[in-house]
Amino acid sequence: MINIDKYLKLMNLTKLTAIQEKCIEPIYNAESVFALAPTGSGKTMAFLLPLLLKLDTSIRSPQVIILVPTRELGMQIANVAQNIANCLFEAEQKNILIRSVFGGTAISAQILEMQKNPHVIIATPGRMIDLLQRESIETNQLKTLILDEADIMVGMGFADQIEEIVNYVPSHLQIGFFSATQNEKITELEKLFLRNVKFVKIDLREKIVSSDKNSIKHEYLVTKKDEKKDKLIQILSAEHFNKGIIFCHTRETVQNLVTEMKQHGLNIDGLTGELGQVHRNSIMRNFKTGNLKFLVATNIAARGIDVSLLPIVIHFDIPYQNDEYVHRSGRTGRAGHSGLSLALCEEKNVNYYLNMMKELQLDCSEFKKDSVFKKIQKEEIKQAEKVKNDIKFIKVFINKGKREKIRPVDIVGSFIKELNLEKEDIGNIFIFDHFTHVEINSKKYLEKRGIKVKIKNMLASVTIAR
Repeated sequence: MINIDKYLKLMNLTKLTAIQEKCIEPIYNAESVFALAPTGSGKTMAFLLPLLLKLDTSIRSPQVIILVPTRELGMQIANVAQNIANCLFEAEQKNILIRSVFGGTAISAQILEMQKNPHVIIATPGRMIDLLQRESIETNQLKTLILDEADIMVGMGFADQIEEIVNYVPSHLQIGFFSATQNEKITELEKLFLRNVKFVKIDLREKIVSSDKNSIKHEYLVTKKDEKKDKLIQILSAEHFNKGIIFCHTRETVQNLVTEMKQHGLNIDGLTGELGQVHRNSIMRNFKTGNLKFLVATNIAARGIDVSLLPIVIHFDIPYQNDEYVHRSGRTGRAGHSGLSLALCEEKNVNYYLNMMKELQLDCSEFKKDSVFKKIQKEEIKQAEKVKNDIKFIKVFINKGKREKIRPVDIVGSFIKELNLEKEDIGNIFIFDHFTHVEINSKKYLEKRGIKVKIKNMLASVTIAR
């Protein structure tokens, strides 16, 4: 048995997760492993710790290659790997060189990094093939190939590239397959790569019900389809949650939600698969630092995101599969902190959601919306009283009305965003068939005459009402 207690102590870890207990020993003993485990179950440490422990640092050549579907996941793995490497250096002066190579970054700089012959390379499949084709990576000392989030790599169309990588690496490698789900394409790759494999499966519920048993609450809010967005706006506007992820099925839904939420003055952005790497990095940096409050994302785009102290996950669209619900929910309630997994259930989907909870053996309850919505109502009354007592209003004319299906919330969101007004600067709103009158703070509107604003993606003219 490998003794890892002193290394765990250096990393301030007191207990191994289920996946770590089942994988560390066989991986250290050079066995190939196929592990099915949900996101957030601790699989990164499960393969990194044994691999780095058995590295031969006297050989200056790549010994481990780790393939990942996204740059974000690769950077997270690189950070964990470097932390382990630092602990090993402190414990036994073992100097491990780790390098990452991803698309969206100049390949010339990465070629120079490969000339340093790192022991561990973390890469996306496309960039790995580029470097292998250029003969920039030595593979004669390669011992291990890890595929992390293999199902997502397949889902993103990397299966052919992974198969091509086989042609460049030694035939007898230790292989580590780590995946949240198993499908036909994964099985094909398994047959191509794996021989004499140790199969490990972690219960889908394990992440939620083991060490963090009571940390995640599962609640649902029943709503009509046409009221779903309004309910989401109310929840996010309540200032009850300082950060959260909202999950949708499609990029179109993500884009539509983000557009509408921004019109209501919410600090929100979207994450979808087609975003460029620079844009994606910027969004994630702002979300992790708190400059961005809410993130709307598809399942694939959000895979690999690891944000600490995330208080809420909202399922705007209920996931099709039980395991996807577990993966989404597992992003909150981490490291002993509490979290809420909230499903917005259209009336026709309530039974589907309840059956899913029953299959996962998870307790759930109706969302206590009164505590949040009453808070909104109290704030609105308080603001209205403040407006009445302290602010002098003027009335402005907008050349859009009921014909364009605009609503008071659309106007408020637009005025907050484009005119830099606060909620208390906006008074009564009167919407007629062909135009609208809005009362606003006269001090704030002093220098604005005949301006244009966007309301529901329509350009509207705002002038002093006569």
